[in-house]
Formats: sequence, C-alpha cells, structure tokens
Amino acid sequence: MAGQRFLIRNTDARDLLDIFVVSAASSIVFVRFYLHITGYPTVGGSKYHIAHMLWGGFFMLIAFVLNFAFLGARLHKFVAFLAGVGFGVFIDEIGKFITHDNNYFFRPAVGIIYAILVVLYLTTRILTRKRPLTHTEYQMNALRRLEEAVHQDMDLYERAATRKLLRLAHQKDPLTKRLHALLDEIPVAPAARPGPVQRFRMKLLAGYEALLRRKRSSTVLRWFFALEALGFVAAVLVAVYASVDDVRGFFLGQYDYGYSLIMGQLLSTIAAALCVLAGLRWVAASRLRAFEWFRRATLINLLLTQFFEFSRIEFGAMPGFVCNLVLLMAISTVIDLETQHDEAINEAA
Repeated sequence: MAGQRFLIRNTDARDLLDIFVVSAASSIVFVRFYLHITGYPTVGGSKYHIAHMLWGGFFMLIAFVLNFAFLGARLHKFVAFLAGVGFGVFIDEIGKFITHDNNYFFRPAVGIIYAILVVLYLTTRILTRKRPLTHTEYQMNALRRLEEAVHQDMDLYERAATRKLLRLAHQKDPLTKRLHALLDEIPVAPAARPGPVQRFRMKLLAGYEALLRRKRSSTVLRWFFALEALGFVAAVLVAVYASVDDVRGFFLGQYDYGYSLIMGQLLSTIAAALCVLAGLRWVAASRLRAFEWFRRATLINLLLTQFFEFSRIEFGAMPGFVCNLVLLMAISTVIDLETQHDEAINEAA
C-alpha cells in the first residue's frame, strides 16, 4: 500500500459532476416554482416547521449510502443526480442563514446561489481538466469500464473507449496485455439508443457539416455572430433604458447594491460583445479559433452577466440563462468537431 496514490482520477468524473450541477440548478428552480404556485405551504403544522433544507440533506444522505453500498456506472449517474437534487434543495434556503430575520426572500440570495453554482462548475472543470493520466489510472479506468461486459452490455463505442485507455497504459505491463486479450473476447452488444442530449448534438453536427459544404459558409457564420454581438449591444441599451436612474446614480457616486449590479451587467455584456467581434476576425482564417472566442463570450455571459441579472431580477433571468446554456453546448460541440478536423489535417501533413 505504501507509495500508492490516494486520489485516482476518474475519466467519467466530468459527466458525473455535470449531472450534479445541472440537477442542483434544476431542483432550485423547481422548488421555487412549486412554492410560488402553492402559496408557500408550511410542513409540520402550526407548532413546527420542517425546512426543505432538511429534505435536501436527506437526499444527499441517501446518495452517499447508495454510493457506498452498491456498484455500477448507471447507479453512479443516479447518485450524482440525487446528490445534486439534495444539494440544490439544501442551498435554496441560504437566505434564512445569512440574515438576522431568517429571510427566505432575501433579494441577493438568488445571486449568491448562482455564484455558488458557478464556483462549483469552475471547480469541476479544474478537477477534470485534460491532463495525461498515470499508467495505473489508465488501467483502473479500463477495469471499471469492463463492468459493462458483466452485464453483457458493452457496445462498440464503449469497447473502443476502453481500448483507448489501455493503449495509453504501459504496453509491456502483464495486466495491460491480459486486459487487451480479455477485451478481444468480450461479445459486443447493440449500441444503446442515444439520449435527447446526444441526439441534439448529432443533429447539430449534421447541420453544421451541411453548412460547411455551402460556398458562403463563412459569410453565414459571420452574420450569425454579428447578430449575436448586436444582440448584446441591444441588451445593454435595454438594460440602461430600464435602469437609467441606477446608471445615473452610479456615475453620480451614489454607490448602491442595485447600481453596482446594473453596471456589472453592462460591463460584462460589453466584454462579451468584444469577444464576439474578436472571433469574427478569425472566421475565414481559423474557424476553431473563432469559435473559441465565441465560447469565451458565452462563458462571460453565463458566469458574469447572468450572475448580475439573477442578483438584480432574480428568476426573471432564467430565459437568458437557458439560451446561453444551449448556445454554449452548441458551440462546444462545434469546437470538438473543428478540433478533430485540425488534428486530422496535422496528422496528414
């Protein structure tokens, strides 16, 4: 046991952490919507009040017990979902614990919750950033994937992913050789029907590839993102018009919570628009670099602009958040395709 690493990285960690973050955010929206339409009912009668924070803790406890007691990739996805729901229901009551009067409706609470989710998202990205694994980590992750063979449920994609892990491990290691041989003997199951997110990505890629076959694809891309930049400018103008008193107060030195939020929203929106303009310069020379700038713009909107919006207008910022989230997914999918395209060109050269 001496000399062994305590933390062994999991190649499925990013997917599991994404499930956790998305389910946490979704549960907060659901709880707030449910409480609003039901008139904020009290659970526990006239004498007691069972805060839903306790239900969140209970869900997280169940997730921990399931994770400790049972095995399986499918179970781990369910555990990530259940733990995320529990965390979301738990953190939703943060307003009660940072105010003297236990105010659930404390206005900055939604912004604080959003900031916590953003920090959580960034932490997952840091923990799962693409760095080479060790020989042992490649072997252990390959062994974990072999559990699909026990269920007779390993399809071609899963076998190829397992094979890739083994190829990155030391080829002279006896265990690596045995795992290669075992993988060759495992029968391949039919591919599972893709889920809604995967179908969305497949349709998106098909549409993007069809666009690239057109002669004026660069012009279409330029117009699309130019309109996005104009949309950012329009958002700035609308926000200024709707909050002209706040903007005037800020420049007159009347620093207030609302003034700071509207100025933060304006500055971050301008920064996002500048990133889009920078990307437009690269559309013809390097689509990959252009889309990387477009992704930066979308991330600024998600991580900064939306924080200020949620803090200022609370859940009125949800439509913009959803649109930016879908746009980020689409841009990330296209970046993956462009990266593969550039790698293929470099290998051919």
